Amino acid sequence: SVAEALRIEKWRLKGAMERKNAFLIDDFSPPYILFRKELRHVETGTSVFLGDSIEVIRGFPRIRRAFYLEPMLQKHFKDNVVIEEKMNGYNVRAALVDGKFVAITRGGFVCPYTTSKLEEDENLLKFLKYNQELVVCGEVVGMENPYVAHEYLEAERFGFFCFDLRYKSTNKALPIEERNSLLEKYQLKSVRLLGTYRKGEIDSIFEIVRELGREGREGVVIKDPEMKLSPVKYTPSETNTSDLAYAFRYPYEYGRDFFFSRIIREGYQAAEWEEGEEELEARAMRLGKSILFPMVRSIRKVMDGDVLTEDFRVRVNSEEKIKALLIFLRRQGINFILEDSGIDLDEHIYLIKRLRNSTTDKIKSYLSGRFE
Repeated sequence: SVAEALRIEKWRLKGAMERKNAFLIDDFSPPYILFRKELRHVETGTSVFLGDSIEVIRGFPRIRRAFYLEPMLQKHFKDNVVIEEKMNGYNVRAALVDGKFVAITRGGFVCPYTTSKLEEDENLLKFLKYNQELVVCGEVVGMENPYVAHEYLEAERFGFFCFDLRYKSTNKALPIEERNSLLEKYQLKSVRLLGTYRKGEIDSIFEIVRELGREGREGVVIKDPEMKLSPVKYTPSETNTSDLAYAFRYPYEYGRDFFFSRIIREGYQAAEWEEGEEELEARAMRLGKSILFPMVRSIRKVMDGDVLTEDFRVRVNSEEKIKALLIFLRRQGINFILEDSGIDLDEHIYLIKRLRNSTTDKIKSYLSGRFE
C-alpha cells in the first residue's frame, strides 16, 4: 500500500488526502499522489506513482540559508566544506518510474515540457537505465522554459545541471566524490565545483561569493563532502537585489516575507563583510534602485493602459507538446496569453505571457482613487 511504501500510518495518509495536502493526479500514466505539504518524514513535493508497483520519488529537501556565514560554518560543519555554484533556474528531479522517464518539479508535478526536453538527453536516459534506484537532482536553466528565464552562456536556451544524486527509497544523497565519478562516467553536466576549503577559510569563501556577484551569478551551496550534513546556501548582494527588482515589477504577487528576507540579508552581509562608508553607499544605492525603479515602471505601464505580464519563451517540435504544457499550466491555475513567435530550425517558438492580474488590478484601483 501507499502508506506502507511511505512508512506512515494509514489514518495519517487518509487525513492528508481529505485536507487536500496530498491529492491524486489521475490524467498521467501511471497516476500519482502528490504531497503538497510535509507529512511526518515525507517531504513536500513527494510523488508516489501507482504503476505496476508503487514507486516513491521523495521531495527535494529544503536547503537552509546562512545570513551570517562564519559562525554558521563553525557550528554546522565538521572540517572541510565543498563549495558549488548555485544556479538560477528551477529544481528538477529526473527518474525512471515503471520504466518511464519523468521530470518532476520542486512542487512534485511531472512537467510535460521539462520531461520532453530532458528525454532528448541520451546520456541521462542511459544513466537512469543502469541506475534505476537513483534520482538525478539538478537545475534547469536558460531562456526557453515556462518558469525561470535567466541567461547562461553555457546553456542559452535550455540546460540541465546536476547537483545531487539521491536514492529513491531514502532520499539519501551520494557523497560528492562518488557523485562526481558517476556523472563523469555518463558524461552528465554538473553545477560548477568551486573548490574544497577548510571551514575556517572564510575570506576565501567570501571572495568566491563576491566574484560570483560581479559576474551576475546566483551564489553558492556549501556542502559536507560526505553529504551527511544538510547543505547551506549563501548569495551575494547582487542576487538579493536582482530578486527584489524582479519581484517589485509585480509587488502584489509576492508575500511580504519574500521582500523582507532579502532586505535583511543585505544588512547582515554588510556587517559581516565590515563594509566601509563607500561600500555601504553602493549597497544602499543598489538596494534602493532594485525596489523603486521596477515598481515605478510597472505603475507607469498600467497608467498607459497596459496589462502586466511575466513572459516566458518555450520551444517545441510538435503541437501535442505545446498542448500538453498549456493543459499542465492551466491545471495549476496559471492565467496566461499564448503568442506564436514563429518557427526556428524546424521547431515552433511560443511566448507564454503570464498575466499578473493582482498587481495590475491593485495599481488600477489606487490610480482611480482608492485609499486605505
